[in-house]
Amino acid sequence: MLRQDLVVSQQQKIAPKIIMANAILQLSGVELQQNIEQELEENPALEQEDEEPCSGCELAPFLCKDCQYGKQREQDASPNDDEKTLDFDPLNEPELTFDFQSDPEDDIDPMGFLKSDIDLKEHLRIQLGYLASGKISDIADYLINYIDESGYLRVDLLEVTMEMDATDEEILEAVAVIQTLDPPGVGAMDLKQCMRIQLRYLAEDGCGNPIAEKIVNQYWEEMRCRKHLRIARRLKVDPIEVEEAVHFIHHALNPYPAAGFRIPWETKAADNKSTVRPDVIIHRTPIGFEIEVVTNKHVSLTINPYYRQMFHEMRNGKAKSYTAEDKKHVTEYVERADLFIRNIYQRRRTLKLITKHIVEQEIGFFETGSNLFLRPLTRVRVATSLGLHESTISRATANKYVMLPNGEVLSFDFFFAISHSLADTVAQMIANEDPGHPLSDQELAELLTQQGFPVARRTVVKYREARKLLSSRQRKR
Repeated sequence: MLRQDLVVSQQQKIAPKIIMANAILQLSGVELQQNIEQELEENPALEQEDEEPCSGCELAPFLCKDCQYGKQREQDASPNDDEKTLDFDPLNEPELTFDFQSDPEDDIDPMGFLKSDIDLKEHLRIQLGYLASGKISDIADYLINYIDESGYLRVDLLEVTMEMDATDEEILEAVAVIQTLDPPGVGAMDLKQCMRIQLRYLAEDGCGNPIAEKIVNQYWEEMRCRKHLRIARRLKVDPIEVEEAVHFIHHALNPYPAAGFRIPWETKAADNKSTVRPDVIIHRTPIGFEIEVVTNKHVSLTINPYYRQMFHEMRNGKAKSYTAEDKKHVTEYVERADLFIRNIYQRRRTLKLITKHIVEQEIGFFETGSNLFLRPLTRVRVATSLGLHESTISRATANKYVMLPNGEVLSFDFFFAISHSLADTVAQMIANEDPGHPLSDQELAELLTQQGFPVARRTVVKYREARKLLSSRQRKR
């Protein structure tokens, strides 16, 4: 019997304003400019001032403190700029604009050149948003940072368990989600697993090879040793079929799933010598380091005065002559413009806050330029210190670059590669050890733990082998 009932239920939904804020936070400098141009075309309540608000001003410099634009600059430069709350209100400041301009005296070309590939990690995160949610999504997002240029997941899962405060089952589930993403084979821990993932994809598309799957799953070592006759006898198939399956494995599967990665709408793989524009520039000053978030110069966003006036009249009950359609139009576009300006301003402050924390934590590296002074830094620790969510740190630093005081341009991911800094620390410890009594891997792990970097012995072995250093027995003289 069919019947209709009303059921009351509660469910969590992400507010549109949060989605918009996260989207703008994640944009690179070039993408932000494109987003601004698009918003200017679509929103009549948002406008751009082409000239510097203070150009042609005859006000004496000592009177700038009474100027509304000068007050805004002082507010941007004040220590309160690092606060996490947003006190910028375009609607309540009738003449206030969001100014992107910088001091002409400090005008430099922020263009840096760096070998870079198409951003595989960003491609994976876009797919991840459709496949996972909650804690599994956060863990998978964190693990994506440890996928190398070949597409393999290079991380100690035990360390991730402690960093993310997750169970082994949650970590494995997150890894499984990553291994379902495109390109096939990405997120594998080793070559065999990479081959198995790709064979599974081909089987689902109807292009698989059952014998090849059995060889990879059951006779991996025999295939590596070219013992094809032994494989044929155990599978009870013709040796020619084994040869064809091995040929299929060698030519249909890719041992480096991310090596030829390209964005789906690109017709060819990216050039390894593409240009990179830094999003943040760190300047060395006599009193320390100054952080500049690179924004588009000669661009100033504000709310159209005509729309602003109508909005205030409607809000104060003085809009009797306006129709319901007019009120809906003005309110929608003014609030949209207000939110857009707020989100851009918040993006700048968040980037500056994160970069300042990185500089404070890695002051030895910025002072010397040596990787030996790098301290292990993770997005989780930065988020905890700043009172933000780790996903916010991940979005803010994704696909963004920072220019060091020496002119070198690095990805933000460089500072979160914990294995990179720990490997250099292990190498330094070995270089300073007593040749007659070299440090064992367990002793190195204990020394790192004493310094505040708890790692397992097998992790030390991985770092030592990454630097091609011998074991303690082989180093003993």
